[in-house]
Amino acid sequence: MAGQPRVARLDRGVRREDCLKFLEADGAVIVEGFLESAELSRLKAELEPYLSDTPDGEGLFYGKSTKRTGRLFLKSSVMRKVAVHPLLLGIAQDVLGKACSRFQINLTQAIRIGPGERQQIFHRDDEFFPVDNGGSEFMFNVMLAYDDFTDANGATLLVPGSHKRKASRNPNPNDVCVAEMKRGSVLIYLGSVLHCGGANRTNVPRTGVILSYCLGWLRQAENQYLAYPPEIARTFSGELQKLIGYAIHEPNLGWFEGQDPSVTLYDDVPQLLPAKDNFLPSAEAKVEEHYRRLGSS
Repeated sequence: MAGQPRVARLDRGVRREDCLKFLEADGAVIVEGFLESAELSRLKAELEPYLSDTPDGEGLFYGKSTKRTGRLFLKSSVMRKVAVHPLLLGIAQDVLGKACSRFQINLTQAIRIGPGERQQIFHRDDEFFPVDNGGSEFMFNVMLAYDDFTDANGATLLVPGSHKRKASRNPNPNDVCVAEMKRGSVLIYLGSVLHCGGANRTNVPRTGVILSYCLGWLRQAENQYLAYPPEIARTFSGELQKLIGYAIHEPNLGWFEGQDPSVTLYDDVPQLLPAKDNFLPSAEAKVEEHYRRLGSS
């Protein structure tokens, strides 16, 4: 759309630093060709049965002509691979790592916007968390284009720079960007950026796949422990197990019987376990220094 603001477009294989530069400036960036054609075909083969059978939504916000299906790590080997992609983990560390000792998966969801679905209300995804973020990001999202995203079929709309200022739920149309992109590309955007799903004015559905990361001490939007109970999670890689929450956030947040929750993934977990300190080395050193001083007094 001529005259509208645009989101920067980078090629597959881009450096993390370049993505971060645009995320800081605009709150969003597109990486074109993120998934190769074979990977995208496999993703579609894995998810299409679920999308076909999922009923339309029942709410005004999530859409009554929109299908949403989660638990994607159970349904797709491709999404398990995408979640631990070095580019995304590097961005997560830089965006979220300064405010937590461990970041985590917040949400996975395939979203199919049907013909005739109206434009969603503009919102920020970090509104999940009803506190001031104190200048740190709570989360960021990766929207993968399962189909081509166009202005006509409901491409994501966003307001570049809105992560730096207050913005109305009815932004000036001149400030709105249409995140058009080819299938296999990804839109990476901060949780503090004003955005929404566009209206689908075509006669065919438009599908995108969301992968979201958040601070490790926040409650996840998608309940990962119900989505992937131990008997499922133990089939994942160790890296993915930690990302979905089978890892302690220092100090001792999310423990199980005083231990790192990863113990639930082992065979024959004892019924009773000793409580264990799970401090960062810096905190452990302070505790040790405290008792040294007590011993010398």
